[in-house]
Amino acid sequence: MSNQKRKITIVGAGIMGISSALNLIRRGCDVTIIEKEIDGEPASFGNASWLSAPSITPVLTPGAIYKIPKMLFSSNGPLFLRFPGVIKILPWLLKYLTYSTAKRVNHISKHLEPLLRNSIDEHKKLAEGTNALQWIKEAPYLYLYKNKQDYLKDSFSWNIRKNYGFNLIDIQSDELHELVPGLSKEYTFAIKIENQGYIINSKKYLKDLLEGFKDLGGKIIEDEVIDIISNEKNIKAKTNNNEILSDDIVIAAGVFSDTLSKKYGANVPLQSERGYHLELRKTNIELKYPLMNGYLKLAITPKPTNGIRFAGLVEFGSLKSKPNPKAYDLLLKNAESMFPGISYGEKSEWSGHRPATIDSLPLIGKSPIDEKVFFAYGHHHIGLTAGPKTGEIVAKSILRDNNQIDLTPYKPNRY
Repeated sequence: MSNQKRKITIVGAGIMGISSALNLIRRGCDVTIIEKEIDGEPASFGNASWLSAPSITPVLTPGAIYKIPKMLFSSNGPLFLRFPGVIKILPWLLKYLTYSTAKRVNHISKHLEPLLRNSIDEHKKLAEGTNALQWIKEAPYLYLYKNKQDYLKDSFSWNIRKNYGFNLIDIQSDELHELVPGLSKEYTFAIKIENQGYIINSKKYLKDLLEGFKDLGGKIIEDEVIDIISNEKNIKAKTNNNEILSDDIVIAAGVFSDTLSKKYGANVPLQSERGYHLELRKTNIELKYPLMNGYLKLAITPKPTNGIRFAGLVEFGSLKSKPNPKAYDLLLKNAESMFPGISYGEKSEWSGHRPATIDSLPLIGKSPIDEKVFFAYGHHHIGLTAGPKTGEIVAKSILRDNNQIDLTPYKPNRY
């Protein structure tokens, strides 16, 4: 294949797969994406749609272990454990908790920051020349608290953000309620961070990126990859219906990457973290900015047709478990507690699986045992934000581009 374009197969059409594909095809490669559900709604669709550079701190921070009982048993807590599935992953969960020390959280934040930095510009660069550009919206973020004391309790995470140059603007009660109409009077303090953004319609954004990829000559195959077989000259993706030969393969299938990756040296323990969102449309409240409820750990995003998306619950259990109806009930309850007078004409619900690594860092880069295999998955809650930068890193790794950040923290065999 040395006299032809380099042939690349990408497993997965979420934001990691699309970003890798666009970066590679723009650099002259022959790229094919294989996705088992082209019109599906993966985690890249179902998240809060934030492009959030400040999200450099992981879910678990120092003291988190003492907050878990309250999260589990509180009537509005953001954490669910599903039995009996959670019993099988208890060893993983216990180890996961050990990554909440100050030293480890600082390490995680240090290496998430390069993936999230300048996310708005990275997404604009990714979407350039496609219709996806229209769905990128710039806006400040507001992190809501009932009072300043609650904000100060989160000072560990906020100090990390300050250390990476984020300017935190205090918003007092009167200004807050002007900025956020309909907000409960319980909330009297917020932090504003300028120069952030979100995706107006995440499904259409992903679709338009794929259309842009096809316009550049990219190929998309709707099928499921069941095995990856390598030899000295090339590598083969075996699907339910076909076998596709290429020079290199990128595994970017989110939580479903694990079974394909293990045989190529990926040893970072991965579990499904089921996420939920509730989207209310035709509401009597129109939001202008993305909001984070620091008390409920709830991300709130403006959507078209006076829509509002509420996301942020975490559930550990099993890939095979069905969505928990109590989660949707809780999201609605929390929405109504934040906006006591809210009404809506329509609502939709979503649930899907996020890929949660044990150390809260993704797997990015080359397989340690086969130079034709590359990884791009395991981004927890920050996949959409980190997608364009991850795709650029993967493209540079495949094309042996020396202009590259240090990938040691994301090594697939680091565990």
